[in-house]
Amino acid sequence: MNTLTKLVQSSVGFQQRAYVSTKYMRPKKFKSILENVPPKPRSGWQIYIRENMKDVKPTTGKFNVAEATKELSVKWGALSETEKQSYNDIYKKESEIHNEAFEKAIQGATAEQLYKENLLRRKYKLKEIPDPNVPKRPAMNGYMYFLKKKRSDPSFQKLPLMEQSSQAAKEYKELSENEKKVYVDSAKKNLEKYHAEKNEYLARMTQNK
Repeated sequence: MNTLTKLVQSSVGFQQRAYVSTKYMRPKKFKSILENVPPKPRSGWQIYIRENMKDVKPTTGKFNVAEATKELSVKWGALSETEKQSYNDIYKKESEIHNEAFEKAIQGATAEQLYKENLLRRKYKLKEIPDPNVPKRPAMNGYMYFLKKKRSDPSFQKLPLMEQSSQAAKEYKELSENEKKVYVDSAKKNLEKYHAEKNEYLARMTQNK
């Protein structure tokens, strides 16, 4: 997995979220670079609904989606694990196709295209596309740099995350001002570097406007 793949997956949260809305990829107000990325389903259950909704849809009269979904839910519950797995396999395959197409669209876009699209997304209050060209904002305070150093310690890594945070906070609080200064200075230095890189990036993006 290359650096861009990791950045895109981290930004969009591929490992955490199972669904990317059509509205996100195909805004009505402008054509997105994600226009040709196939939708990503929510789950195997959603695939089941998609494939079987026609069987519970009446040929005449009003169609009650809630009632149809309820009926399908009962049928889904009656399926064997093997039968459910077939739908989960379709979900997994379609998710992989979506992820690959999404990454390809990001890789194929220029920095200017990503920048301009995100301007439009902000204008229309849509979630922005992860842009690997934008400088990443660093940690804002000294404590975060202290915590990062602590987490490089193998013995500290064995602690639960919540306990890591509470223990690090306690230890940081007990440091002298001179000891804290090392981490505070690191935060300040990296923040200044970030602002310089961000200004340079914005200058490049707007120089032809």
